[in-house]
Amino acid sequence: MLTKTKRRVLFYLATLIFVLLSAPVILYSLGYGIGSDFKLHKTGGIFIKASGAGANVTVDKKNKSTSLLANSALIKNLLPGEHQVAVEKDGFWKWSKTFAVLPEIVAERFVLLVPKNTEIKILGTTTPTLETKKPKFPGVKKFWAIPKTDNFLILGDDGSFYRDKDLFDIIGQWGTTTFNILKSNKNSFFDETFSRVIYWGEENIDSYWISDLDKMPEWEKERGLHILSASPINDVRFYPGWPDYLMVTSGDSIYVVEMEQAGGQNIFPIHKGKQPKIIQIDAGKLILLDETNYIEVTLPK
Repeated sequence: MLTKTKRRVLFYLATLIFVLLSAPVILYSLGYGIGSDFKLHKTGGIFIKASGAGANVTVDKKNKSTSLLANSALIKNLLPGEHQVAVEKDGFWKWSKTFAVLPEIVAERFVLLVPKNTEIKILGTTTPTLETKKPKFPGVKKFWAIPKTDNFLILGDDGSFYRDKDLFDIIGQWGTTTFNILKSNKNSFFDETFSRVIYWGEENIDSYWISDLDKMPEWEKERGLHILSASPINDVRFYPGWPDYLMVTSGDSIYVVEMEQAGGQNIFPIHKGKQPKIIQIDAGKLILLDETNYIEVTLPK
């Protein structure tokens, strides 16, 4: 027979058990987690946006997988520290990176999934009719296309820079570093967003951010960025629609190169041939000359 005292004891005991069992759930919902030091920590997260739906995002090889029904996934309640993230999809190269998760901050990355077998079309040996953007002024030797416009930045014979016909103050607009990069490097171009200048030689690819610092990707800590050391580097282009990626021709292959080195740099082959040469990149199509044939490669968007 339960006395009044026993019933009271059982009630308090049940209440205590309920609180103990529900406490982790409440803390989890409030954005807290218990670390390996058995202390409470504010958690962070990782947001992944991929180039296609149906990919699988895995964190730390544990049961934290999210199927991308659309093309993005948010992994929440991650303890501060390093976390290994992989994005996989059948028929595509595996994208992976180690993230340094910080409390109350969501790290964001844009994941370009590159197919292992790209769709190609042989155009033949006849040079295709392609529109090439060049300044309409005679005698121009060094110039840069200004993305998404019909305008050009031109280095005149007098050593001054011009935006088409108008004098353009590079130092006043972007500083001395940008001025020296454009003037002294043989190979350079502006990215698709007109936010950075990419410059490269036979063994190195580098970048300098020219836009406002608050527009810089959160993974990029400084204006100056070393992207890649490799040999030989034959050509470098921006990847259309994906400002964190480049297309790099090296030897007999063309690669998609992620700009960010931290956490593991993702580099994937997109075409292998015989000394391929990029002719044009336009509207999701890569036109290249491979030995004697012109080839059209469909680019993932």
